Amino acid sequence: MGKSSRTGIVKTVPRVLRESRDFASGCILNLGLITGVVVFEWSLVEIAFIYLIEIAIINLLFFSVALFTPQPVDDLDGGSWNNEPTPLQPIALIPPVYWRNIKFILGKAILAGILIGAVMRPVFSSYGLDSGLPFSVGLAIGSIVFFQLTRVWRYFIANRSYQDKSPADALEFAFVPVVELYLMVFYVAAPITIVLAGIVFAIDTNLNSRAWLLLYLLPMGAIRAWIGSLDPNTDDIDIGFS
Repeated sequence: MGKSSRTGIVKTVPRVLRESRDFASGCILNLGLITGVVVFEWSLVEIAFIYLIEIAIINLLFFSVALFTPQPVDDLDGGSWNNEPTPLQPIALIPPVYWRNIKFILGKAILAGILIGAVMRPVFSSYGLDSGLPFSVGLAIGSIVFFQLTRVWRYFIANRSYQDKSPADALEFAFVPVVELYLMVFYVAAPITIVLAGIVFAIDTNLNSRAWLLLYLLPMGAIRAWIGSLDPNTDDIDIGFS
């Protein structure tokens, strides 16, 4: 192997690992759900609970970081977007936030909160939190928080890269799970549920076994890994905010 080939491998391998990081993370997170079903005997309600908590965490983190991005939103003209943003820095230890970002984000944050809350309410009431969270579920939520914080750091905090971003860049990360949820509901949960209901009706069997949950989790994992391989900072995922 020549020196140029070795040099090419040294440059290529780290780049491929960086680009596939979210793909691998999506696979690992879904493997964690499968482990929870097999080892900790999680139910479908617990899986839905963890997934909805993940969406809420992603929205909270990326809506928050959107406040600190000074660049204008593409395709938005007029008013404050044509001028330098006015910084507001109530706390000296954190970067300034921008009033135009607050106005841009507020309506979308309220809408996202209403949608997430509407979906969460029946799941939370079915799950029941009176006796507290099981340790395994709490560990899963802690892992999600850690993983999402690393994404915020990598895409927006490291090297102060938020200075080159607009609030729309951060919101794209926040709304990716909504795309994920749409694909999972209409292309995984709905058809599989119909098929399983047909099986129950046809052969009068009971599908209480947790092994049936794998029929949901395996294609859900494929969707999560595929979405994770796409970069919200590029045209891989196009979510418009104009």
